[in-house]
Amino acid sequence: MKGIKVAKDQGEKTRKKLMEEGLLKTGYRIVSDDENIYFPVNEEVPWAENVDYEFEAIERDETFEEKLREFLSEDLMLQMRTFDSIGEIAVMEFDEKLEPYSKRIAKTFLSTHKHYSTVLAKSSSISGKFRTREYVHLAGKKSTVTRHKEYGLTYEMDLKKMFFTPRMANERNRVSQLVENGDIIIDMFCGIGPFSISIAKNSRPKIVYAIDMNADAIEYLKRNMIINKAGGIIPICGDAKEEIKYLPHADRIIMNLPVTAHEFLYSAMKNIKDDGTIHFYSIVKDDDLEGVKHFIHERAKQLRREANILNVIKIKPYSPYTYLTSFDIKIT
Repeated sequence: MKGIKVAKDQGEKTRKKLMEEGLLKTGYRIVSDDENIYFPVNEEVPWAENVDYEFEAIERDETFEEKLREFLSEDLMLQMRTFDSIGEIAVMEFDEKLEPYSKRIAKTFLSTHKHYSTVLAKSSSISGKFRTREYVHLAGKKSTVTRHKEYGLTYEMDLKKMFFTPRMANERNRVSQLVENGDIIIDMFCGIGPFSISIAKNSRPKIVYAIDMNADAIEYLKRNMIINKAGGIIPICGDAKEEIKYLPHADRIIMNLPVTAHEFLYSAMKNIKDDGTIHFYSIVKDDDLEGVKHFIHERAKQLRREANILNVIKIKPYSPYTYLTSFDIKIT
């Protein structure tokens, strides 16, 4: 095999030059002895001493994409979607064309991603009064319980009993940074507590009232408060529309229930302080954005209040031309 020999003190300089000129042959080990370094090359190098040398091939594991190409056509490769990483669980989504290959894809994924222990597929079914998503086990350990880390915090959860999306991580961190010292916070649909705990740990609120109807989610919230050593949170299991009536007026209210949060907006506006802020989340079509803004203003007028929409942020796609959208609303 073609190679070149250089003095040891010229090794790094030579390596960089070979790479810049596209002459370094990859997939083989660079070798050295007491005085010299030997580089595998693609062709003779005019500015170095050329030699014949038996270089050792480097064994490299195939990547996930390379293994997929062994049984998926290029058209099917283009149908592959990104997956959600929730602790040791990878949550995938497949269209009709990829569905027959889903289990093989999942097994291939685990063989190339050692951090994960389980692969689940999202089902289109959302069931029960807590609207939890159903999952199909594809590969690995049969479990829906995991611990997920984001922004230095750890959240334990059971995906079959409650809803959680890692794609809200940046939004949760953003909102926590907006909280001011001494604020009263109401998290109307807290789930396992990612908004509440992020706020309690990153800011200095006076108190965080964390409400959810799902008793399992509230129990995991309590666990997560212990795991993260997060104080100043009062977990409340109940209907937010009713429970909020008994709470003090808040400086900031979080409404992370995108499909039905609009049903609770009147209650939130009724319980926010003057100049308080509501973080309202909704599923919005591109051509209906102005309609949602109009709805927000009309709700405020019903209470003889005014809604000033400070920010509108598209957080993630929900379906074609439809996004999970955040509205920061100041109420006066």
